Order: sequence, then C-alpha cells, then structure tokens
Amino acid sequence: MSDLLYRVGDLVKDFGTGELRTRVLKGMSFDLVKGEFVALLGPSGSGKSTLLSILGTLLAPTSGTLEMLGESLVHLDEQRLTKFRNRHIGFVFQFHHLLPDFTATENVLFPAAASAGIETRQSRDRARALLDRVGLTDRLDFRTPKLSGGQKQRVAIARALMNHPALVLADEPTGNLDRQTADQVLALLRDMNRTDKTTFLISTHDPHVAAFCDRRITVVDGQLATEGERVA
Repeated sequence: MSDLLYRVGDLVKDFGTGELRTRVLKGMSFDLVKGEFVALLGPSGSGKSTLLSILGTLLAPTSGTLEMLGESLVHLDEQRLTKFRNRHIGFVFQFHHLLPDFTATENVLFPAAASAGIETRQSRDRARALLDRVGLTDRLDFRTPKLSGGQKQRVAIARALMNHPALVLADEPTGNLDRQTADQVLALLRDMNRTDKTTFLISTHDPHVAAFCDRRITVVDGQLATEGERVA
C-alpha cells in the first residue's frame, strides 16, 4: 500500500519482571496512513501514553513489530533510531516541554540543530517562518517564561514541524488550554495536516477534540477496542 505510513503488529509492552510484571499493551495491531488526522482515545491508564512513546521510538516494545516508511524500527540500533526519530517524527506534549532559557525561535530551532550539530541560516529562517505561520511573528525573540500557555503550545507545534516530519504524535495537546485557545490550536494542527499532508495522531480524553479528527482509535485496558473507519 503506497499510502501506508506506519504499521503496528501484535505490539506488547511489559513493565517489571517476574511476579511484578505488568502488561500495559496486550497485542495491538493497526495501521496509520499518510495524511491522516487520527484521535487516540481511551480512559486514563489504558496505555495511550505508553503507545505514543513506543510509536515515537522513545520506549522499546517488549515484542511486536513497528514499521514506518518501510523501515523496521525494532531492529535499529540507538544511533540510527535517534536519527530516524529526529528526521521523521515530531512531538507535541500537554506541557509543551520548552527550554525555559531559550527564545521561541531557539526552541523551534532545537530539533534541526540537534540533528545537524549546528545552527544554520536556513534552519533559523525556517524556524521564524513556522512561528509566523502559527501567529507568533511578534514573539520570535521572547523567552519561554514571557509566553502565555497558548503561545507556548504554538511554539511546541512549530518545533514539532521543524524537520518536516511525516508523523506528529500529540499527547493531550489541548489539556491545559481553555476552550477558545484549544480550538485555535486544533484548527492550526488541522490546517497543517491538510496543507503539508503530515499525519497526526492525537491522544485525548476530550470528545470535542476527537470530533476534529478523521478517525478514532480507542484503547481500553491495553487493547485495541475500535479502530474506526477512514474518511475517504
């Protein structure tokens, strides 16, 4: 399937060993297609955050297969995995995780600088263009503490897109925002999905957020409950 972006097969994740072992993910299998905008739903403790961490290669599975862009991720060594992650996957977190002593531009630049080992004029221009795109032209040189919650999340979105990722994983990206700001952030993500054809997988408890999405994947007790139908 030429449109296939990510294939997950019989994914299992255990924490602990022996009698203390807890199985958090219990054999999930599903696909993500290029350009999708997907909600990841499920109650607290269902395994959503663990799943996102594994999909983002921040956490290794106990067993199962992970293939993205035709590459088997479970067989890559740490150096190659880090390079793949920096190039192809972006992250947006509920608490944005910006560097407090850095400006908005420097925060957005960070993935490119980390990947290349150096800041370039081209990467700085892209960072500024992304901040302009998310409506922060007048905040380019503001340090993180001087930004509002909604502005910080917009910086985080720009940072996630810095390296032109094929996939953006968002973990409760509107969880700490008021409804108006949350809707603005969601509209921004949706616009970038449609314009750049970037795939988004958004973990949320909020049915209002899920309503923005093309498809819903529901996780209950570490298992796939529903995968939803794709919108044509």
